[in-house]
Amino acid sequence: MKVGFILECTPQGPDAAIYPYLAKLFCEDLEIQKPKTLVNKANVMEQGAEVAQVLLQTGCDYVFIIWDRMPKWGGTGRCEEHIATLETRLQQIGVDKTKIFLCCISDMLESWLIADGRGIDTWLASKTNHPMPGFGDHKTAAEQTSPKDRIKNYLRANYGKWKYNDFENNFDIVKHIPEFGRVANWNDSFRVFKNNVEAICP
Repeated sequence: MKVGFILECTPQGPDAAIYPYLAKLFCEDLEIQKPKTLVNKANVMEQGAEVAQVLLQTGCDYVFIIWDRMPKWGGTGRCEEHIATLETRLQQIGVDKTKIFLCCISDMLESWLIADGRGIDTWLASKTNHPMPGFGDHKTAAEQTSPKDRIKNYLRANYGKWKYNDFENNFDIVKHIPEFGRVANWNDSFRVFKNNVEAICP
């Protein structure tokens, strides 16, 4: 089963490593093509359907198109409108929509990282012996807003030496989440992503 990913990050962005890593974690038999990184959300909305069509034509069985709901970057910040835009274009160019998974992340990738506080705690324990209070779970959509700021503020308040950098740290944090049941329970977009991967797992 060959799977393609279309993402809004740069080629060096952590998303390009994290989504394939998680997909393989949930289904080790998937063959994952190198992600197509379209740099920003506007490009995903404008070019995603055409890129997906090419991926299907060149051997992918399924394609995931993934973007963060926030920040808006001049758009609406509404998943349903993003999805409608992509679905309309997919239909216009004749793509089989049963082969496409549209994943609007609420609010952004880092929301997945803070849902289960164990990931942050274990990641920090691997970096320092400095005693720190637990990061805590973030179980609701409201608690998962502005996740980068939440991580930065926590570190600033409890460990002034450490600077969080999403490019450098996100993948490492993901790998320190012990299991993903809590994240799936507490973030709808993660649960949809996980369920979609498992649904196509051969």
